Amino acid sequence: MSDHNGIPVWEVEVPVVGLISIRHSFNLNVRKEINHPEAFYSEVSITPKDYGFLANLTAFAPTSFQAEQAGLVFLGRMLDVLCLQIDIALSVMNPSIVIRNSGQPRVKRVSNQNDIRNAFFEARRLTITESTYLRALGWFRKGKYTNDPLDRFLAFWIAIETVASKYNPNKDVCKNKGSICHIWESFKHVWGEYEDWPLIGGKANWIDSNNEKRVNVAHGTIATDIESVSDITNSLDEVEAVSREFLIDWHTQLSVNVDPQLME
Repeated sequence: MSDHNGIPVWEVEVPVVGLISIRHSFNLNVRKEINHPEAFYSEVSITPKDYGFLANLTAFAPTSFQAEQAGLVFLGRMLDVLCLQIDIALSVMNPSIVIRNSGQPRVKRVSNQNDIRNAFFEARRLTITESTYLRALGWFRKGKYTNDPLDRFLAFWIAIETVASKYNPNKDVCKNKGSICHIWESFKHVWGEYEDWPLIGGKANWIDSNNEKRVNVAHGTIATDIESVSDITNSLDEVEAVSREFLIDWHTQLSVNVDPQLME
């Protein structure tokens, strides 16, 4: 098929880079439209590669540029979900960045067709019902694959902040108090009092101190000396772990009511 109702059909080829092992090639037919009376499906083929996997997907668009951009967004949302689920950095980038040191030992996360299919399915469900949460997953994935420690810290923190500011069930308590209050109330909602918080239990000042770092990083006021940068890098693993735990646990709070016809 070279066109669909007069719209050209393009095949978008996207290399997905990461320490992930897909054992066999497979094909999927994935529904992609959201606000359109007619159902549109993308033919997706996944091929194992040394750098991760190659994704080929069809897109309907007037130009190749529009097809590429639509394909990257469509695939990217699936990767956002998959990244959180398997806790592996996944990016769309030059494969040589990963395989240039191919002589070194590498440990890869084994994944399969069901993982990819389920991630596409969940990305669609979230696109329809909880787009803010899905955007937070995008920030988390950015934190996983970027190399700059300041950008990593900022991405993991924004993932937390995005969910808390949107979904905090006690927003009245936080009126005119900013994101710190939203995060605090959201942590309490899923984890109880701060003494019982996973990974950071008993650290009453954890949110305030890391939010201060977030402000300094975002506004460019953090010094570039060894001590200041080390303060960020030393907290990265913990902030990443808390961000992931929070996103996973908040997922259980989300609505799962979707018209089944939209998911077929």
